[in-house]
Amino acid sequence: MVPTPAARLKTEPVKSPRRPGYGPPDLEALYYTHQVAAARWSADGRFIYLETNITGRFNIWRMPASGGWPEQLTVADERTRLEGPSPDGRWLLYTQDRAGNEKPNIFLIPATGGRPRNLTRTENIGYRSIRWSPDGRLVAFAAERDGPGQYAVYLADVKSAEVTRVAGTEAGQCAGLRWSPDGRRLALTRTFDFLHSGITLLDLDTLEEKVLVPVDEGHITMAVDWLPDRRHLVINSNANGADVEAVGLLDTVTGRVDWLTLDEWESYALAVSRAGPEFIYVRNVAGSHRAFVRTPAGPETPIPLPEGVYLSAEFDPSGRRLLLLYASADSPPEVWRLDRPAGRLRRLTRTLVGGLTRRNFVRPQVAVYPSFDGTPIAAFVYVPPNIRPDGSHPAIVYAHGGPTWQHQNGWFPDIQFLVSRGFLVIAPNFRGSTGFGRPFQEANRKDLGGGDLRDLVAALDFLKGSGYVNPKAVAVMGASYGGYLTLMALSKYPDLWAAGVAIVPFANWFTEFENEDPTLQAYDRVMMGDPVADADLWRDRSPIFFADRIKAPLLLLAGANDIRCPVEETRQIAEAVRAAGGVVEVKIYENEGHGFSRRENRIDAFRRVADFLRRHVPGVRP
Repeated sequence: MVPTPAARLKTEPVKSPRRPGYGPPDLEALYYTHQVAAARWSADGRFIYLETNITGRFNIWRMPASGGWPEQLTVADERTRLEGPSPDGRWLLYTQDRAGNEKPNIFLIPATGGRPRNLTRTENIGYRSIRWSPDGRLVAFAAERDGPGQYAVYLADVKSAEVTRVAGTEAGQCAGLRWSPDGRRLALTRTFDFLHSGITLLDLDTLEEKVLVPVDEGHITMAVDWLPDRRHLVINSNANGADVEAVGLLDTVTGRVDWLTLDEWESYALAVSRAGPEFIYVRNVAGSHRAFVRTPAGPETPIPLPEGVYLSAEFDPSGRRLLLLYASADSPPEVWRLDRPAGRLRRLTRTLVGGLTRRNFVRPQVAVYPSFDGTPIAAFVYVPPNIRPDGSHPAIVYAHGGPTWQHQNGWFPDIQFLVSRGFLVIAPNFRGSTGFGRPFQEANRKDLGGGDLRDLVAALDFLKGSGYVNPKAVAVMGASYGGYLTLMALSKYPDLWAAGVAIVPFANWFTEFENEDPTLQAYDRVMMGDPVADADLWRDRSPIFFADRIKAPLLLLAGANDIRCPVEETRQIAEAVRAAGGVVEVKIYENEGHGFSRRENRIDAFRRVADFLRRHVPGVRP
């Protein structure tokens, strides 16, 4: 049994809510709902920049801080990501890749919009943690300009576009960086496997690097930002006696860490104020967030939004207003502004369209069930309204990606649509998930597709015990690592499933490792060992070698430019299932990568999912 705070959660009997008039939302209206992926204050606090797909493509928009219809600043067909405004308010940084290949360039435009300037002009180079210097003259970033997967540290002069390398990778790859308030140092989050991490301090005058928190093979420590005193860093870390992620205060002179939010549940800081010693942090209880504002010395003030998920938060330059990007199971991400000290909270965006309201969607119940070894597994259970516990209803076991991730109490339009079609959906946080402490997160190390798969399969017993589900009408579905687990479930437990849907999956550990992005190769070595020394394990956990066992019809969806789970993985498993006489349907989107960002592709993909499940799973509503 793996220790986890999920053991202290209470499980109520599964219950279908009564909702007169509830029915399936229009699929196109659901996916025309606007997505807000990022929100940032302008330098003077008068405006808010948004990364949103109002037009069906993600671009940068600007709206008044008081609210109102935004104006579009970038016009691009490719995915555009907001990085942030310059401290003097003159410029705005964003990145843009090609057809989802995750190898962007960095662009600069006037803060009010205008002709973009490509600051980097590279091809097939990854960039991370792009940050303005406090004086606005330089941009710091980590990039693989030395070679694939080698994330060194660079400074770009905004005026001349000259790029200077200031730190290499001897101390680890740079996964993140933060400028000190005086602009003379960079706090670097260093890693060797893009999972475990430590912190160093780079002096930009001498280019000497000091280790503050060493990188080890078991802990995660990340720099969030500096306090205004120029000495202390707010960090998120599980390198404490409780083995639980918490917010710490790191003294950059002595190396001392004072733990500020240590609790049985994980917590982490989202933002630090530039105006005073304050930060915003989230307490994550089994995937539901509560957020607080506090000082290092305490006390703390709760942010008055109900349980959901905080995707980002930011103080305005004065520290008197907060910008929050918040979502819940029945609401897409919305931008909220909290005015302090009065505590006035105002929603600035309205993303639902086509007459959809929160009553069109259901909130999940939290359930805990025992896995094969007695480990308690926490899950979210989405139950269609107005159904009877007569054992006739279809269900889906929904596997999250990562695997170092967590299914949270946020916005999942695909789940909501499936629930509206009569599916009871269970989304387990199997071993290896974040949010339940370090022992639970590390429990699938060198066992991917083993214990975590059995945790997933154990959800079936919970579904059967609910009284609602027809055991012959259960499908398994997931994306990325969840797509891999879907293929594993279909091949290792072939008699349990009516159908399977694998989105951007991988199927063969050997070819996945050979062809994936180098940053993931380092992660895979930690999690699965060596492809030669551990070849037996790699083969046993590769669905491609057991494709002849797959009995259930299978739908595969992939992006042609995926660098995480290359499209060849989808083609391999499709050919193997066909060769064995299985039923498989495939759609590859030529202008997408690891996931689908273009609206028409999202609509097409989910229309295929809904139609596939309707044809192959008994009891689905028309």
